[in-house]
Amino acid sequence: MSKTSKYLLMIGIYLFLSSLFLIGIECGLRAFGYGVDLDHLFLQTANGKYLYLNKNISRRYFTQSQATNGNVEFFRKKKQKNTFRIFVLGESAAMGFPYPNNISFQRMLKYQLQKTNPDKDIEIINLALTAINSYTFYDFAQELVHFEPDAIFIYGGHNEYYGALGVGSNNTLGSHPTFIRWAIRLRQLRLTQWLDSLKSHLSPQKEFSDNLMKYVVKEQVIPYKSKLFQQGLEQFQNNMKLVLNLFKKHQIPVFFSTVGVNLKDLKPFKSISSDEHSADEYYQLAQEQLQAQDSIAAYTSFSRARDLDALRFRASKEINEIIRELAKDDDNIYLVNTEEEFNRKSPFGIPGRELLLEHVHPTIEGHRVIANCFLEVLRQNQSCFSNKRLQIGTSEDLYNFPVLEFDSLAGEYACLQLRKGFPFYEKDLSTITPKTEVEKIAANYVRQKNWYQSMDQLYQYALNSKNEKLCLDILRVRITDNPYDLTFLGQGGEFAEIRKEYPLAIFFYTRSFRLYPTVQTAQNLVAIHLRLDQPDLALPYIEYILRNGNPKFNGLKELCHKIIQHKQELNWQSNDSIRQAIRSIYLQMGNQDAADLYN
Repeated sequence: MSKTSKYLLMIGIYLFLSSLFLIGIECGLRAFGYGVDLDHLFLQTANGKYLYLNKNISRRYFTQSQATNGNVEFFRKKKQKNTFRIFVLGESAAMGFPYPNNISFQRMLKYQLQKTNPDKDIEIINLALTAINSYTFYDFAQELVHFEPDAIFIYGGHNEYYGALGVGSNNTLGSHPTFIRWAIRLRQLRLTQWLDSLKSHLSPQKEFSDNLMKYVVKEQVIPYKSKLFQQGLEQFQNNMKLVLNLFKKHQIPVFFSTVGVNLKDLKPFKSISSDEHSADEYYQLAQEQLQAQDSIAAYTSFSRARDLDALRFRASKEINEIIRELAKDDDNIYLVNTEEEFNRKSPFGIPGRELLLEHVHPTIEGHRVIANCFLEVLRQNQSCFSNKRLQIGTSEDLYNFPVLEFDSLAGEYACLQLRKGFPFYEKDLSTITPKTEVEKIAANYVRQKNWYQSMDQLYQYALNSKNEKLCLDILRVRITDNPYDLTFLGQGGEFAEIRKEYPLAIFFYTRSFRLYPTVQTAQNLVAIHLRLDQPDLALPYIEYILRNGNPKFNGLKELCHKIIQHKQELNWQSNDSIRQAIRSIYLQMGNQDAADLYN
């Protein structure tokens, strides 16, 4: 054997033994339960029926100290035939930050589509996370294709510079996308987690006295059209091409939205001198043009100020141009033009504080606008869902979505907290001085970020104060959050009955019955359907009660058949004697409400 062969053999043996050693450490760490599960995007509930977003998943992209959490939203592990499943990819704006869990365009879509499609299970699962970007979108996409989505919604593009692994972020791993994607995979290893933990113990830890925005930024100055600026655009374009091609390969339609930005009411974060006017100068010019009633010129100047802002927390115009270009090139992608709709809905056609809280995060009305944009494109392109069809409803229906006073207050308090820190450092902001019980619960939520605890406290307050409307609204929120919770569905039905909101009570009881049929729920549905003069709809539940051993309902079944027969006769002729016969039967049942319909 030659020296070269021996040398290569020794290297091979060394690499083999080293690999075995590392694999042994990895297996040992897993065997002893060290670290957290980063292998799976979704975890399953104890009963194995439902899945939810892995709360530690952001540690694939962040250090442990900077990791962020998403919302826990349940969906069935085994998809049902009547299920319509959509996954939402996005950043903090799509997540609903700084509002609590209830506020996001995704929740509004979920609530409306479930109400307009009661015969279907509408699963719209929000996978948005704070401070992530297109690297996360692609990483998620590789797993999402295996969970049978009917569609993917995407709203994002603000974080390509300072989001996790972005070209200007503190935790960037360079500018080579392939290396970064491999690094994401390596972070799933327990060995990598152990090394990260060791590093954090050996290195002095920064105190997070400010918000996360400050600590993700490495390059505070990224000039417009600079090399780093272009790298951010290329990063977004290349990653999104991979995302879209992957979904196309699996024949999953994608609804890809442009993003809204506060142009009018946000001064540039970082203005630098250049060959032309600075960002601040353009912003000042825009204000003067707006004052002179030249809104078209003002829009152009505000947009230019945004693009020249060197601290890149807002998507430049190029991001939306890339989104439009990608959507134009592929018949599997449906453009949702939120940017254009934000312009149309804003005073002077220039987005500002009416739709955006600060730089990029929508107000509650802003989320309604985004939700409506998705609904309209969904309405126009239902042919992409093969045999499935959805009832969409109207934009006015979005105002039926339950927004709590708690939601508005918590969002306001969190936004004030955000704007006091980097990069805003705004002065003269009001101090939070909660007085009412709802204000105290909202302020406590902002400190502790425990939404479920806050909802329990708010519900108890509503019960104690005998506020039935608030009780019902809270239950509507909880059911939208977890539509598989039988306790919330039952309580929601009861309070809807108390408030005589019978269609809503039917909606809750029907869903509960479909999940777990019981005689009690069937009796509730029989009572409400008969109260609303719907004997034909009551009959299936009467049959269920009879099959489960309650013969007393045979008499009620016969009476229902008589009413149905009389109502058919009324279709042929209007006859007072027939109406009185129906009224008499309802009175025999003790059903005054239905009887009064035939006076």
